[in-house]
Amino acid sequence: MADIKSAKLISYVKIDFSTEAELELYINMFEKEGEDFWLQLKAMGLLRWRINRVWNKRGGFEISQIFEYKDEGSFVRGQELLGEILEGKKDFLGKINIKRTAFRNINIFDYYE
Repeated sequence: MADIKSAKLISYVKIDFSTEAELELYINMFEKEGEDFWLQLKAMGLLRWRINRVWNKRGGFEISQIFEYKDEGSFVRGQELLGEILEGKKDFLGKINIKRTAFRNINIFDYYE
């Protein structure tokens, strides 16, 4: 039987872009650097990371990112690392007009197969 790890803390980030070109630039960055990004955060206790394109937003350009952490310590370490990573991307991110909205969640139920 497989060992299934359940996330204790979840961070859901919604990112709105002014144009589709900006959204594509952002996604392209993660296509190039995503594996390294994932491995760094995984070492801090991140269990899962997903980027999703929101398709039901008419006339808008939006993605969501979901970060699932094994516990509070992993979340704190992950947030510190994310701050460092974003600081290193300041020049790139400063050229893209984005609005970030973060939601922090505590996992109550988790049904999956």
